[in-house]
Amino acid sequence: MPLPSICVTLGGYSVDEMVRQSGRAAVTGADLVEVRFDNLFVEVIQPEAVETEDREEQAELPPVELIPRPVEDVDVEESIKRLKDGIEFPVIFTCRPRWQGGHYSGDEEQRAAVLAAAIESGVSWIDLERDLDSDVRAGLKSEAESKGTKIIASHHDSDRAPTAEDVISNIESMDGAGDIIKLCYRSEQHIDGLIMFEAGWTLAKGDWKYALMGEGPSGDWPRIHAPLLTQTLVYTTLERDYKLPRRGLINVKDLMTAWELLGYTDDA
Repeated sequence: MPLPSICVTLGGYSVDEMVRQSGRAAVTGADLVEVRFDNLFVEVIQPEAVETEDREEQAELPPVELIPRPVEDVDVEESIKRLKDGIEFPVIFTCRPRWQGGHYSGDEEQRAAVLAAAIESGVSWIDLERDLDSDVRAGLKSEAESKGTKIIASHHDSDRAPTAEDVISNIESMDGAGDIIKLCYRSEQHIDGLIMFEAGWTLAKGDWKYALMGEGPSGDWPRIHAPLLTQTLVYTTLERDYKLPRRGLINVKDLMTAWELLGYTDDA
């Protein structure tokens, strides 16, 4: 069966770190990478390791602390140029605002200018949320189409997917909003993964170009079974952490292994 394109989301908080991670993504066989440009708008404070009472007294590292940076501290055009020069992959350019789980703290007019600069640079893909101001989104969409930049029409829902029918309805309502429709829901229980799987099973009967996933337990199920659900694109990570399934994420190599074990990579 046809396999979806695999996108590795670069989790770095600097241009140099993203460029290095893109090299690692190339080794995995990924098809493209997602640059989370909003990550540049935070300062990373590395915590000190603390001793634990676990076996062998190994050090446990607490989560990093992310401090918002003033928007004007980031040279947007220079950063985009360095990313473009350093990453040989097709790139999905994303600048997610804080209220959608990202790190960009500027106003929407400033964020629209960042997205416009990315389009002007000739980026392969641009992520445009469905709830962008309609006039702003229409302008960016028109500019992207004129530049040959493809569009990810995204919807990140802080609520759990209520029913499979609602998921399908959301995708149908975004028809024409982009080249690929991306939906991400909050996932708390296995039933949430089953709801998304059921929605994908129905969508597989059509010609939808979409990416469906969850954030939380069972949110990785649609990613693992993306070939069966005829998804167009799957987002993965370079992180290696046994807690990834709790966040709905999956490592890119683990995803490819799962597809092979499930028989999705067979030519027959």
